[in-house]
Amino acid sequence: MATPSNVIHVPEPEPGSYNQNRAAGKLLQSQTLHLREALIQHLNDLVSVLAIDPRSLKTEGDVSGYVKKATAILHTHAAVSSGK
Repeated sequence: MATPSNVIHVPEPEPGSYNQNRAAGKLLQSQTLHLREALIQHLNDLVSVLAIDPRSLKTEGDVSGYVKKATAILHTHAAVSSGK
């Protein structure tokens, strides 16, 4: 499998730089809100595909559209979760 060109490698934190009990700063809180919004959008995309009953698809165009939407959602997970 080809390596995506948009992968961002994040280095490990320096020893002692992470304190799980330290209050989160504004940047971390903001990033968390952005992540949540991205997850909500992903959930909305998933719900829109799951709302379609595959038995209702009658034409090749219907099936093609469904497969395109479903594959786009699954593709985002395949690159991360395959581990191969």
